[in-house]
Amino acid sequence: MIQSASAEGFTGSDLVRLGANLSLGVTPADLTARTMETPIYAGRLLAHEVQAGLTVTATDITYLTDQDFTVDVEPSLVCGILIEGHDEGVEIGRHGYVSRVRDRPVLYGFRGAQRCRRTCVRAQRCKSAGFLLKPAFFDRFGDAVTDDGLLTLREFATAEFRTMTLARSARLLEIARRILDHPYNGSLGELFLESSALALVVETAEQLKQERSTIALIGRRHYERVMEARDIIDADLVATPTSLALARRVGVSVTTLQANFKIVFSTTIFGYVRDQRLMMARVLLTEHGLSAAEAGYRVGFSSPAAFSAAFRRRFGRPPGQESGRSLS
Repeated sequence: MIQSASAEGFTGSDLVRLGANLSLGVTPADLTARTMETPIYAGRLLAHEVQAGLTVTATDITYLTDQDFTVDVEPSLVCGILIEGHDEGVEIGRHGYVSRVRDRPVLYGFRGAQRCRRTCVRAQRCKSAGFLLKPAFFDRFGDAVTDDGLLTLREFATAEFRTMTLARSARLLEIARRILDHPYNGSLGELFLESSALALVVETAEQLKQERSTIALIGRRHYERVMEARDIIDADLVATPTSLALARRVGVSVTTLQANFKIVFSTTIFGYVRDQRLMMARVLLTEHGLSAAEAGYRVGFSSPAAFSAAFRRRFGRPPGQESGRSLS
């Protein structure tokens, strides 16, 4: 158990706290996503305040009816990552709809209470995870916040209304999936959810900081063209367009797109495609039980040897050792 906990990122002091709580007879609480069924939806839900003003959330639900429902939400910043399925969006007072895009973190915040309306579509499934920040979370820092990312997060929570869709982040997706499917209860569950929620906040703040500095460097228009190109690539990783075709679709020259793509993602277009294909192959190996040869073929490698070599360089082990491993 200690080895497993350490592998999830817990420190020695975390484990000492866990042991102290157990020695005092603290009753473990169920902190996994709980199965529920209501007239509107059925599935698993998790909402747990891990620190003052910081709540971690996760859902894997299927709507049972076509219906709208309304809820009053206190001033807050919401971050949601749609892992699987579809989201009709939520109407935030008079500010309009905010919709989540699969695999991309969506932020929205407001400084005054808002009446939010969500539309449910029968048989529609939605898997997501994220966090909610209230003003109390930022109060502990006072005026000492100097980090650009954390400052931007606080700006979301103090603006009349603000929303933003961030770039896809493999790290954020990994954390979101682990939050939804984690097996821990009691004090270990508390520690896991707290560390995971803080990791989401830190990664989101860092991404905001990076995006702000990148936009300042290349301009918002060029940044948005790179994001559009990345979305086109992600939509069909096996049959991606050439760099020239990609540049034409987003309306910039191929040299400009290649240069700005490398600034934003610290890799070339080819390098990004190769890395995403290898990530896809890893999922096929671990979650779908495909052989190394078949997984490589499915993601566009015609040579098993070339796939094996690329996979080893990316993950530090041959693809044959991935079968049966868990990504979480």
